[in-house]
Amino acid sequence: MGTSQSKPNAPPRSPLIPPWANQDPAVPEPAPTQEAPPEQPAPVHQPPPDELAPPRRTQGFRLALAHFAVSGDRGDARVALGRWVRKSVGGSRAGTMRVQRAVRTGGAALASFARAGAGQPPVAGALDVRSLAGLPVDVAVDRIVDAFCPPGIIDEEIARLSIGQALTTALLGADTFDPNMIDTNAVRVATLTFAAELVFVSVAGDGASALSAARNPVAAAHRESEIRSLVREATDMVGTPILAAAGSVLTPDGMAALVSQVVEAVQEEMETW
Repeated sequence: MGTSQSKPNAPPRSPLIPPWANQDPAVPEPAPTQEAPPEQPAPVHQPPPDELAPPRRTQGFRLALAHFAVSGDRGDARVALGRWVRKSVGGSRAGTMRVQRAVRTGGAALASFARAGAGQPPVAGALDVRSLAGLPVDVAVDRIVDAFCPPGIIDEEIARLSIGQALTTALLGADTFDPNMIDTNAVRVATLTFAAELVFVSVAGDGASALSAARNPVAAAHRESEIRSLVREATDMVGTPILAAAGSVLTPDGMAALVSQVVEAVQEEMETW
């Protein structure tokens, strides 16, 4: 898919969930006042066998996706997405854990977006989204993406693509950024779009080359759009009641937990396809 480069199959004995996926960067320790004992190396985490990626884990998904590329049948696309969750990522829980870094960085951006709409100041050290008032919408979105998902972070591509698309979709139709237009619906749209894009960009990364089976580049682009639409439809269906039950969420941790819940629910739905 055009969104991302295809990933090779996981090498033997590699974990389904990368060791860094659910870790935050280490916070530097204060300088010791006296000589500390020699630091012991951290133990290497060895995932249990059921967490290891099976050989050629994406093969069945890519074959199904290539079949959809030729047929154009949405039923074939659903089969491919179902295989992706069950086989390529090892189920909805593992698939959600793989994107936790991006969930947290994007969740912080969404929380600041929501706080600006509610007229609240940012959390300590975060960008005050209200300060972007008057800028062109695309410039404001870029500033938010750069502030919360700076280049060089782990999962940079998935985080930047997903949160950028989410904010752009939520502000669709506006030329100039105005925090007053960030209402409950804008936050809802941004949150659902972010969750959907996390799933879609992950799918794209695992199956990018498969859509080349389409008869021409225009058809391949159309097939990619169909995959994105299916993911968004599933996200709207399962995510809307989750957001309604949660109500207003204005903290980074709360927003990250909410996005994670939606991402897992989406993959649980796709797992049945």
